[in-house]
Amino acid sequence: CAVGVVPEDNKEAKTAGHTRVLARLIKAAAEILKLQQQQEVEFKLGMHTGEAVAGVIGKRLPRFRLFGDTVNTAARMMQ
Repeated sequence: CAVGVVPEDNKEAKTAGHTRVLARLIKAAAEILKLQQQQEVEFKLGMHTGEAVAGVIGKRLPRFRLFGDTVNTAARMMQ
């Protein structure tokens, strides 16, 4: 699962700083963690900000993937 920002978020970040955008990202993560308490599922979260590239890989079994240093850093933080 990944939470991203849209171009409007970038405009807001330029005028008001990253605080509001990061607050929304943290709120989304908190909502995901609430699900863990309601169900017998364990979530691990890693959070990092920066650029990432996303795309669908594969022909027989297409999968959505994220690539980039930001994704790698978040994955290391999750462990």
